[in-house]
Amino acid sequence: MKMNIKNMKTVWGAWICLGLLVPTACSDMFETDSTSVVFESGNRLDSPNDSLYSIMGILAQIQKLGDRYVLMGELRGDLMETTVNADVDLQEISKFEVSASNQYKMMNDYYQVINNCNYAIAHMDTTLVDYEDKVMIPEFAQIKVLRAWTYWQLALLCGEVSWIETPILDLEASLKDYPQKNQEQLAELLIEDLKPYIGVRDLNYGSVDGLNLDKVFIPVDMLLGDLYLFLNQYANAATAYYRLIKERELMVTSMYRNSWLDISRRGFSYFTHTSGLSYASSEVVSSFVYSSDAKAYHPLLLRMSYNDKAFIAPAQSFVDEMSNALYVVGVEGKPTVSGYCDGDMRGQAILAGGQVYPSAYGSMTLNNVAATYICKFFNMDNTSVSGSDPENEALGGLYLQRTLPLYRVSHVYLRLAEALNRLEKPTMAFAVLKYGLNATTLENPNRVKQSERKGEIYTDFTEDIFADNVGTATRGRGNGIPYDNEFYIIPDFNTETSTGTLEDSILFVEDCIVDEMAAETCFEGNRFFDLLRVARHRNQYPAYMAKKVSKRFGENAERMEQALMEEERWYMK
Repeated sequence: MKMNIKNMKTVWGAWICLGLLVPTACSDMFETDSTSVVFESGNRLDSPNDSLYSIMGILAQIQKLGDRYVLMGELRGDLMETTVNADVDLQEISKFEVSASNQYKMMNDYYQVINNCNYAIAHMDTTLVDYEDKVMIPEFAQIKVLRAWTYWQLALLCGEVSWIETPILDLEASLKDYPQKNQEQLAELLIEDLKPYIGVRDLNYGSVDGLNLDKVFIPVDMLLGDLYLFLNQYANAATAYYRLIKERELMVTSMYRNSWLDISRRGFSYFTHTSGLSYASSEVVSSFVYSSDAKAYHPLLLRMSYNDKAFIAPAQSFVDEMSNALYVVGVEGKPTVSGYCDGDMRGQAILAGGQVYPSAYGSMTLNNVAATYICKFFNMDNTSVSGSDPENEALGGLYLQRTLPLYRVSHVYLRLAEALNRLEKPTMAFAVLKYGLNATTLENPNRVKQSERKGEIYTDFTEDIFADNVGTATRGRGNGIPYDNEFYIIPDFNTETSTGTLEDSILFVEDCIVDEMAAETCFEGNRFFDLLRVARHRNQYPAYMAKKVSKRFGENAERMEQALMEEERWYMK
């Protein structure tokens, strides 16, 4: 079913954001003094239009989670921190000292989404047939995916959730005791709930408000891969990611990269990495989307970051690491290394003369205030409209955030690399970063150990559709990265007298993947989840996370590392 909808404002308002009888915090589920009934029972969703309006209404609620998704994913990580301008609630999150009144402990927005998903699931007629095609199944499947994604965000925020599969229609239902599920239990439940919908046709409702709606939906295989990866079920995770890559012919292309012209750093040949965040780019797999109407809801991340009174900023420790990253200068179109310098250009580029070109962030002056500002949100899709923003005069106008990327091609490949590495294929995983997975890479024993190619479906990148795959590191660390045989290598890989073990190689490559995730997807809401997964891979939770995150606290790093060994600090209890 393919539909064109002319007015996004009508669609976003089609499913009213009802005053659901839902929790206000993780710890006080369903406390309420309301006696109102949310839904009338018995209403069936038994036409394509019903399914359309129900799913678009759910998406209208999910879009309001965009700010929190980014802030909660990054402020609990090691890449972002608050400034002195930030409100108390954000500072509490960043310092892991969340008070009972903190607004970010209020989970009602998440449970509203879950409740509306439960209502649609309970009432949608999936038996409706059109020429032997069960036309409601794609919508039904996507609603299941959206519910699962929302539940998973709750688990990452709270550590455990109340498992509710039926819609809450009245006060009596809201006061029930629902079973509590921890992250592992929830992941298993969600996997079983989603597996029947592998291979179901993707949704596409055409163009709305200038945006094609094919990217507002979440691929079931992406979420399944993430859940399997969290549970350390690496083969299942790799299989799910590969299915998505193969079905959509996803490739890490050289289109979205930043690179110097030569070792002199007097000019760059590309400076387009952030254009890959654009909703219309081939790089985006799924995205939050927002209306062009200035009166509609929009994220506040642009105001919080690219502002002379910024609330959030890149952690100085992250800026330093990016500045010190190895850069390998190459000659376009030639398999050579022409020199080395420092700096991952996905952060910022500093020309030989000192001029700064910001990508994810940049050292600059806004309204006479010099600082290092996050400019990634400004470089994403936004629309300038008539008017001004009195809380962000540095912009010189009013800008509306139109999209926030949720999943990108680089996410899929880097998480595949994470799984491959743990499947004892470190050279193949490292190839995702350094060379790109294609026939040329896989068939070269100096790049990938042939013993790692055992015929699994998720290792087959020999088809022509993958020929142009490049390493993710080439997007910011130089065209010469694939040809460097001295520095950006797995230690002892090419030596006959190697003293390193397979486990040493796996840990080294995993460190490289973690660094690459930071450079490629910083400030997009992933970091807490990334660190949590790797800590579980290493059986070092929360010690691994505590060590990584504490670095952004400078002289207080040692004290914070000890404090963050308390698991309770990581969650909104």
